[in-house]
Amino acid sequence: MTEAHDRPTISIVIPTWNRCDLACRCLRSLADQTFQDVEWIVVDDGSTDGTRGTMERDFPRARVLRLPRNRGFAAATNAGIGAAKGTWLFLLNNDMTLEPDCLERLWTARNRADMLAPLVLWDDDHDTIYSAGDRILPNGRPESWGFRVPRQHFTPPPEIFGVSAGAGLFRREILDTVGVLEASFGAYFEDADLCFRARLAGFTAAFVDDAVAYHIGSASIAGRTWWRSVQCYRNHALLVLRNMPWLLILRNGPAILMERMHQARRLFSSVRCDLGAARALTLWLRAWLSLWACLPRALAARRRIQRHRRISTSELERLLRAGKTP
Repeated sequence: MTEAHDRPTISIVIPTWNRCDLACRCLRSLADQTFQDVEWIVVDDGSTDGTRGTMERDFPRARVLRLPRNRGFAAATNAGIGAAKGTWLFLLNNDMTLEPDCLERLWTARNRADMLAPLVLWDDDHDTIYSAGDRILPNGRPESWGFRVPRQHFTPPPEIFGVSAGAGLFRREILDTVGVLEASFGAYFEDADLCFRARLAGFTAAFVDDAVAYHIGSASIAGRTWWRSVQCYRNHALLVLRNMPWLLILRNGPAILMERMHQARRLFSSVRCDLGAARALTLWLRAWLSLWACLPRALAARRRIQRHRRISTSELERLLRAGKTP
């Protein structure tokens, strides 16, 4: 390993679980990058398909961290962050690939903001957008800018709220200041929670439209859309409870309640379709019990987060309302 890689500018953290084919594809795109002052950290989250052996054999440049059991996306990513040496961290899903100049263009834009989001297109349709940075609405729902919008018809947002942990460049100072991903989220909305904390602490975000990545989309859940719906229902409540000031919770209360109902309907519809009505009720109850179990920790985290807030309530409200489409 060269001296540059001993002290890299960017640490690329890639959590992976059992889809060795996807991780290999991702790493091949990293090998083609024009910006190479980086280290690769692959976190094998308890895979049973020989991921670690394949990584070590075919990609000796990668540092592979092997977790003894599957701990979920957030915990696996945090393990990689803990091992990273770079001054910037690029969090990357295993089902992403990058254009050869993606990292270079993100690095060139580093003075624009503390968090940088590339343009992410669908892997099987390069004319359609998957994400152009993230937003959080006043009702607490995280969304991707430009989701499923034809690229030729898309106007970049004047401002984004945050970036995805699926493909996002973060200044290390963010993680040193507000902490890493909240492991209790497991998967889904954990990156929105990190970006919410970062925004409250005064950090900024920007979309870099000429840095391009490609995403397969939910490849890691292997068709378990019902599981994603359960996670989103649970984690939306945690996201709001941990981060949104009480004044904005009160002001946006009806919209937040409507979103809770929307998330519940999606949960029941998705689970009932795949597993049946009885199973839907069981999983809804489990989500509620899990949420209540997380409540003391979430309230304690809320006190810390709000105590270190550096932006005003009015500025936060402006950022949330900026995410609403006209």
